Amino acid sequence: MCLLASRTGGSATTSNGFALDELDLRIISALQDDGRKPTSEIALALDVPRTTVARRIERLVRERIIRIGVFANSAKIGLPVHTLTELCVEPAKLEAVAEAVAALDEVRWVGMVTGHCDLITEGMFPSEEHLRDFITRLAQVCGITQMRTVHVFKVSKLAFNWEQMLHAGEGIG
Repeated sequence: MCLLASRTGGSATTSNGFALDELDLRIISALQDDGRKPTSEIALALDVPRTTVARRIERLVRERIIRIGVFANSAKIGLPVHTLTELCVEPAKLEAVAEAVAALDEVRWVGMVTGHCDLITEGMFPSEEHLRDFITRLAQVCGITQMRTVHVFKVSKLAFNWEQMLHAGEGIG
């Protein structure tokens, strides 16, 4: 589930209509740098009971609003080649191509987009040779009409500050 851009008062609404209040957003913010942060520490910082924080986290996970996981430094774990690939796809085959590409082990993320291409993928590879092999296999997926792959040399920003992003547009207009 993703948060919609609209916010009213101290709450936000997810794409499935699930209402998040300010406490939910503050809990999400508290977890963004360390998903293993103890509920007691979050409760103390937010001045609410620990059981409230635990119940809210459980609900946020159950409703698929948040997912707690690990983001590894890909280069340090043996995947130094990081790419973004733009794919142009035959319109009638968009869903099938998205599923086929998402099934590839090297692909971390697939997004349907607007603009000059239809899909953007993110991939991580142990070597340039592996990337070359991947591109060859990707070219064989039925429905792909064009590909452009860029090598990401450095990620300058990887943000998880959802609360800051939600408030970024306030006061404009």
